[in-house]
Amino acid sequence: MASKDAPALQPSRRMWTMCPSWISTPWTPMFKLALYTLLSTELGSDALHKVRPFRFGVPLIMKKTLRTVSTEADALEFLNRAAPDLPVPRLVDAFVLGDASYAVMTRLPGNNLLENPLPAAQLHVVAEEVIHFLRALWELNPPPELNGQVMVSASGDGLPNPLSLHVDLAPVFPSTLHCYARMGFMDLERFSQETDERVLQVLARDRISWVHTDLRLQNILVKDGHLSGIVDWEDSGWLPRHWQLHMFRNMYMHGVTFDWWAFWKTRRLDAEVEEAYEASVGLITYPL
Repeated sequence: MASKDAPALQPSRRMWTMCPSWISTPWTPMFKLALYTLLSTELGSDALHKVRPFRFGVPLIMKKTLRTVSTEADALEFLNRAAPDLPVPRLVDAFVLGDASYAVMTRLPGNNLLENPLPAAQLHVVAEEVIHFLRALWELNPPPELNGQVMVSASGDGLPNPLSLHVDLAPVFPSTLHCYARMGFMDLERFSQETDERVLQVLARDRISWVHTDLRLQNILVKDGHLSGIVDWEDSGWLPRHWQLHMFRNMYMHGVTFDWWAFWKTRRLDAEVEEAYEASVGLITYPL
C-alpha cells in the first residue's frame, strides 16, 4: 500500500460550527454548551475528560478537555480528512469556552474491551484487526513542514508530557533523538555521547507516523466479536511508530489485561519497528 501524505497542518485553533456564520457571535460557544448539555447526560465525573452521551437515541457524544490546543477536535478533523475510511468518530462540532475545548462527535457502535472482555482466542482476532488498523495509520506521512519533528499534535502543538505525568504539554522536538535526549534529562550532544551509536541509528531510522498514545482496552470498541472503532484521540500525534508498542507491552498500565499483554509480548510487527522498540526499552524508565 502506498503511503499517503497528510494534509497540511491547520491553525492551532479552528472554530468548528454547525451554525451559519451569520449567526455566530461571541455568545455562540456559551449557547452551544447550554444546548448540548441539555441534550446529553453525564457519563462519569472526571473533570479532565468529561464525556456526555446525547439523549433520545441521538448517536452523538460531547467531550470536554481542559486545554485549547492538541485537542480531540484537532485530531478528529485531521483523521477524518486524511483517513476517512478508518473506524474513528466523525467530528460534528467543536468550540472553545474559557480554558476548555468541547468536541461533539459521532458515537461509534460496540462496547469497550475493558468493561466487556472477550475470551483469549476472540481477543486475538480483535488484536489482529487492531494491527490492520495501525498499518493504515502508519501509511500516513507527516506534512512536509514538520520535517522530522516529533511529539506534534494535529494543531501543530506539543503532546502531553510524560515527564510531568501528562500535566502539561511537551515541546515539539526537532527529531526522535532530540525527544529521547529530553526524556533522559540530557541535551542532544550528551545523549549522543552516552548512547551506543547503533541504538541512535535504530531509533532515528524508525519512521515517524501517527500514533495513538492511549490505545488501551477502554478505547477499543468491539461489536459481534470484531473491532468496530477506536476512540479517545486527543493525545495522538506524530511520533516514531515504536512508541505504539509501549502502550501494549506494559502490563502494569491500567487498561492492559494479562491476555492483551501476552498477545503483544509475542506478536511481532515490522522489523524496523521492533528493532527500535527494543533499543528504546532501556531508555524509558517511566510510563509514556
